[in-house]
Amino acid sequence: MTIAAKISATELTAQVTNRFADSYFEARLIDASGTTYIPGVTSDASFLAFESPIGTGGYKRAIINWSASDVQAYSDDGVALTQRAAVFAQDGSANTINFSHVALVWSSGNASGVSAVSGAPASGGDGVYSGLLPTSTSGAGVGATFDLSVINGGVSAANYAVSIKSPGYGYSASDTITISNAALQSAGVTTEVTGDLVFSITSVATSSEAGSILSVAQTASPVVVSGGNEAAFYFNLKQFGFNS
Repeated sequence: MTIAAKISATELTAQVTNRFADSYFEARLIDASGTTYIPGVTSDASFLAFESPIGTGGYKRAIINWSASDVQAYSDDGVALTQRAAVFAQDGSANTINFSHVALVWSSGNASGVSAVSGAPASGGDGVYSGLLPTSTSGAGVGATFDLSVINGGVSAANYAVSIKSPGYGYSASDTITISNAALQSAGVTTEVTGDLVFSITSVATSSEAGSILSVAQTASPVVVSGGNEAAFYFNLKQFGFNS
């Protein structure tokens, strides 16, 4: 005979926390009209090969993650995570972003720590500058952005402090990040014509399941994003377990 079993709210909360807290995911757009993704049957690698071309129409993967504070209290037979959004913006060019599915994929090489600044302009304006884009990296990482704090007129490298705004993916610890002097001038950080901002990635987060699909949602019909418009997806993950 079958006997119904119950799981405690504490146990279910621990499972969700251990599985998702401090994990990163890539939201990817897949252009595979007419294809149905079946978990456990469809090859993840083959399906992901239909990803919309990165850079075309401004398409880039969106990185989302959860922390322990995003694990919500048990309710309605489950434990949910705080909602996360992934926004894909078309750049206004003639190249469209085409897709039929959005996939949430376990990520790797997400920047989680940075070094002290090793190179900087001879002076800078005090303040905080948000969302600076790297001009180059010594590795293969893409997508990270950084916030920069400048004090004491930026007269030495010690007066510049970098923090991670967006972790990107594909980075390795010890990757050197450079933000060019021209980019710093454009952002209003400095008027000096010498001195790039240089620092390193010191640590990254990498899932043991990197490249595997967590979930796939298929659109009702193929989508074409053009004219500078955006496509947005909202992820509401919840794990269910009978408690009472």
